[in-house]
Amino acid sequence: MAVKISGVLKDGTGKPVQNCTIQLKAKRNSTTVVVNTLASENPDEAGRYSMDVEYGQYSVILLVEGFPPSHAGTITVYEDSRPGTLNDFLGAMTEDDARPEALRRFELMVEEVARNASAVAQNTAAAKKSASDAGTSASEAATHATDAAGSARAASTSAGQAATSAQSASSSAGTASTKATEASKSAAAAESSKSAVATSAGAAKTSETNAAASQQSAATSASTATTKASEAATSARDAAASKEAAKTSETNAKASETSAESSKTAAASSASSAASSASSASASKDEATRQASAAKGSATTASTKATEAAGSATAAAQSKSTAESAATRAETAAKRAEDIASAVALEDASTTKKGIVQLSSATNSTSETLAATPKAVKAANDNANGRVPSNRKVNGKALTADITLTPKDIGTLNSVTISFSGGAGWFKLATVTMPQASSIVYIALIGGAGFNVGAPQQAGISELVLRAGNGNPKGITGALWKRTAVGLTNFAWINTSGDIYDIYVEIGNYATSVNIHWDCTTNASVSIYTSLTYSASKPSSVTDGVVYTMYSSHQKPTPSDIGALPTTGGTISGPLSVTDGITGALKGNADTATKLAADPKINGVKFDGSADINLTPENIGAFARRSTGAYADSDGAVPWNAESGAYNVTRSGDSYILVNFYTGVGSCRTLQMKAHYRNGGLFYRSSRDGYGFEEDWAEVYTSKNLPPESYPVGAPIPWPSDTVPSGYALMQGQTFDKSAYPKLAVAYPSGVIPDMRGWTIKGKPASDRAVLSQEQDGIKSHTHSASASSTDLGT
Repeated sequence: MAVKISGVLKDGTGKPVQNCTIQLKAKRNSTTVVVNTLASENPDEAGRYSMDVEYGQYSVILLVEGFPPSHAGTITVYEDSRPGTLNDFLGAMTEDDARPEALRRFELMVEEVARNASAVAQNTAAAKKSASDAGTSASEAATHATDAAGSARAASTSAGQAATSAQSASSSAGTASTKATEASKSAAAAESSKSAVATSAGAAKTSETNAAASQQSAATSASTATTKASEAATSARDAAASKEAAKTSETNAKASETSAESSKTAAASSASSAASSASSASASKDEATRQASAAKGSATTASTKATEAAGSATAAAQSKSTAESAATRAETAAKRAEDIASAVALEDASTTKKGIVQLSSATNSTSETLAATPKAVKAANDNANGRVPSNRKVNGKALTADITLTPKDIGTLNSVTISFSGGAGWFKLATVTMPQASSIVYIALIGGAGFNVGAPQQAGISELVLRAGNGNPKGITGALWKRTAVGLTNFAWINTSGDIYDIYVEIGNYATSVNIHWDCTTNASVSIYTSLTYSASKPSSVTDGVVYTMYSSHQKPTPSDIGALPTTGGTISGPLSVTDGITGALKGNADTATKLAADPKINGVKFDGSADINLTPENIGAFARRSTGAYADSDGAVPWNAESGAYNVTRSGDSYILVNFYTGVGSCRTLQMKAHYRNGGLFYRSSRDGYGFEEDWAEVYTSKNLPPESYPVGAPIPWPSDTVPSGYALMQGQTFDKSAYPKLAVAYPSGVIPDMRGWTIKGKPASDRAVLSQEQDGIKSHTHSASASSTDLGT
């Protein structure tokens, strides 16, 4: 199974590292991971990462955006590794930590020897290939030598045919002299064939020489190329055989020459038959020439292959040189490794010098010359984790180092014992820091004052609670909850600066060895003074706190504390009601009584005879002959459910009278009427059920206050003046806002008032002309004759 590596990636200031990629590069093969493979993990914005890592050894690389890659170190994940953070694995001991430097250097030398040995093997293989190429070239050279021998044999056959022709020529006698000349030419051609064969034989000789050289070079390339060199030697022997075949061809050519001479001698006696065979001789000459040319081409090819064989031999020589150089380096590295091993073996390592260290898996050894194996380290780690796991916590605090527990960590209060020396007076008990809006401080004094047997009140408890304000205004609120009359009796504070306050308490006599408990919210702090300074009087410039007495069977309130009448008697300033009678006789009689024993009411007004009473019109359900009350018009005047009566209602500059009739029943429970001075107007309004006034005042029209004129909106009104009355407008073709004058828009939907200047108001004719349309040509133009004398121009 894979091992989980998770945590938060942070920088040196504790801030999460953002835009980072964690890469794990395998440093060696394992059962599930191949060396040099890469795995990546991208932490989130808070730096959190989580990886399931296979067993193996990895190089850790951090890729932060904008920075070059950073190598964080090497981690090793074992099959029994516990889950942890990346820091845990980077800080864990590895196998390399338990190995001496000299041993690691020796291992590096061994690796270098292995690499050089691998290079030697590769160069040896190259030499073998070069030898194989040389053998192939030698074999091809031998093949071409064989081709040359075949060409020589073909030339020999042509010479035999020439001899046959010469014998035929001996039987010819007519043209012996001419044919003798032609025979002489045939002999010359044969001589040329001989020369070509000799050239081919020379080329074969060269191929033989080159093949022998290739054989020698291949044999020198490497000791491991013996087999291929033997094959090259075999190819050289084949080439030698080709040489011998070429020599035989040469001998046959010479025999052909001799036969040609004989033919020449015989031709002299057979000139008569030479003419008939001249044609055959010429053909034989052409064939001999062709065969000689073929032999020359074969010799050229053999020369080319021999050159290639020489190149292969050169390559083989170079491969040999490279192999010898690699072998030399390997021997040098091996020698260095032996020297180091020899040097290291001379002395063991100690705490003061380097050397060979013996490994040990013991977990209880105290030796300083042995090195722990991973097995021993794992056993020690398992033992440690088994005893106190690294992730174990005590009261929420991790055991990564020594820890200090506070009273709050274990669920209890802070506590200290102090004595208030000096007698009854004031002491500076504490300094508190209390940020605004959400901080609280609690201080309790347990023990009271005094040590008298049989005085339980001295074993008291007093609790002081301080609470910060909300910053507007800034400050604190404090309350002392006092359970006994002794001990802590009062308190106050001074705001020294910011959110810091000095707390002063007033303590009674003999308050020694008092146990102080305190607690506060996480954003507040409390410092209790154990060495207290006494003051007989309250410090100046303090803010007094509030003291609450908590009553109990021990501490009971006095009658004055709760406003009660003591049993010893007193004066009652209010009425006294007795429901079940009075036990005992009351002193006094009717003559000397100041009020009635009974307490009757007159029209709802109490009358006990101790004083006169006055009944109002309201008491007897009548209208008052004066103002019932006064209200302001801006406040809505008299409410609908006010008592019936006449009210004076004031407004800016004057007032008016309002008469209110309130019945309190029915659908119309209230009727109000108001009038302004000098008959300035009469108005009324009424209410509905219990909803009050739903409609505003309605004006009552009188002979002095006539109702407004009623005239259809939009109708033209003749007006004998250029001054238009308020609320009216001239009709001169202007536009108007239809939304502001909806009634006018009903008369003139186009939003334009007709231009009545120069119009004649006429009734709507019986024709089909529409309303507001012009008569147009309905008014025909016409003329009239007149004279000045018949015109009354006025005076």
